[in-house]
Amino acid sequence: MATSESDKTMDLPPDNVSRVAIYDALHERSGANAVSAITDDELFECVIGRLRVLVPRELHLAGERSYVEEKVNACVDAGLVSICSSNGRKLLALTGKAPLVRYPDGELRDYSTGLELARERLDGDNARLRTAGFDVRRFLPSAADDPDGLVFQGLLASMREHGFLKQFPVVRYDDDIVVDGRARLLAAAILHLDVEYVKYRSERERTAARRRDTPLNRVLIAVHSNLGRLSPDAVHAVYEQVSGVTRRTWDETASDLALTEEWRRSIPAEYSPVFEVKKLPFREGGEAKIQVTADNKVMLRSLIEAGGLSNYKIDILRDYAPFERARSAQTAGRKAVFARAEDLIAGIAAMQQDRRATKQKVDPEWEQIREWLVSTFGASTG
Repeated sequence: MATSESDKTMDLPPDNVSRVAIYDALHERSGANAVSAITDDELFECVIGRLRVLVPRELHLAGERSYVEEKVNACVDAGLVSICSSNGRKLLALTGKAPLVRYPDGELRDYSTGLELARERLDGDNARLRTAGFDVRRFLPSAADDPDGLVFQGLLASMREHGFLKQFPVVRYDDDIVVDGRARLLAAAILHLDVEYVKYRSERERTAARRRDTPLNRVLIAVHSNLGRLSPDAVHAVYEQVSGVTRRTWDETASDLALTEEWRRSIPAEYSPVFEVKKLPFREGGEAKIQVTADNKVMLRSLIEAGGLSNYKIDILRDYAPFERARSAQTAGRKAVFARAEDLIAGIAAMQQDRRATKQKVDPEWEQIREWLVSTFGASTG
């Protein structure tokens, strides 16, 4: 269960990791024995190994027994665990209330039993696959493997007639690996067609996709996007190859993937600084529109437009000056692109030189913008 907007700013208890470990251990032990309550000693034996990994320093300082007892009491106070007695024995049981955890998007949600352990197991799977250089393409049949075959020749005929259809874009990773679309890429090369790649609507989407890019995620994308043409045996063979590296059955890995799905799909909250700015005029006596920070960072859109260029020209500078995205009181809550004046002075000069060398158009407004930067921030800045 997700929390309300106001709960996003709540702090979790500093010992929440220990409470979650106790919650998982109690759930696992009582469930394995089909009992609703277990003793202190039984819980201690179940959880101490996990705590030795998570909080070794705290255990050393407080003593293992004392620490576990303290955290059990904290779980009782939080309403996660109840205490009862049977035949003179103290028993511990779950109340049905789950501890809270903060998801990557900043929301507090009810903890799903076994989530942390499942995440750690998947991290281990991905680490083994990455170390082994696992490439799912080696085990996934493609029409590109048989260019003279009927399937590829049919694709070739379709693309010759219709071109590279935008509704079937290719996903290309940062390392230029494509796990789905090899046949389309080969056909496009043969027919000299431009390839349609997946386009991200924002940098946040690109960052989220990069975060989800793991060896296991590539396996899922490769298999799921080709299910219509793959036989059950072919899919099973891919999963067996994965299991051979992870040393776990695919059913075990798939179970952990299902348990962690919401966590993995949760997009991290995006940090965005807020700059205090003042406004400067581009020409003497003109309206002050250019946003500038106290440490000489300039909001590019305001500068480019004041200089007489369209704001899309900002992209020309991306390879010549470091950009920073931030908000200000003047940007109506939207993020804007800022860059340091000294970087812009040097960057514009380098950009102009490169474009002239390659006989590309250089807008005369760029020189006026650079002159404004030099006169405003000092020639020594450049």
